[in-house]
Amino acid sequence: VRRFPSAGVLQSIISYARNAETTIDDVLDLKHPHFLALADTIKSIAVNYEKGKKAANVMDFDDLLVNWLRLLEKSEKIRQKHQDQFQYILVDEYQDTNKIQASIVKILAAKHRNLLVVGDDAQSIYSFRAAEIKNILEFEKEYKDAKIFRLETNYRSTPEILNLANDIIANNVN
Repeated sequence: VRRFPSAGVLQSIISYARNAETTIDDVLDLKHPHFLALADTIKSIAVNYEKGKKAANVMDFDDLLVNWLRLLEKSEKIRQKHQDQFQYILVDEYQDTNKIQASIVKILAAKHRNLLVVGDDAQSIYSFRAAEIKNILEFEKEYKDAKIFRLETNYRSTPEILNLANDIIANNVN
């Protein structure tokens, strides 16, 4: 007997698909292959969830990101207003940004190109929000004129902890 995913798991599948700008089928294949046989039902739940939010005139956190990006892309007036307003942009924990968040930052920073990101590719933890490690790994490629400052001294951990962590990270192909 196959168990149906809990409400929390359903929400995470739907949310991941939206934040990664991918399909529910792809999310199931990647993260929950044991639920692939339920793909049509899960997609139906996602459609009904969207309808329910619209009927109640509410948005969830994913909608705030998706709709803000959509608004910035479609409205030149709003895009320019925000680009003017945000002359300097700081993004902390950049390794935990997803595709949508990185797109929003790119649009907002396009005019002044005063973007400071802080992050550590060895500390990416928000995969449940579809964090895309490529955002930080390919930052220099995306922003060719960026100046990179590497902070390589750790004052918070003992050498033993750092050595163990570095040994584990060394096995990560990315």
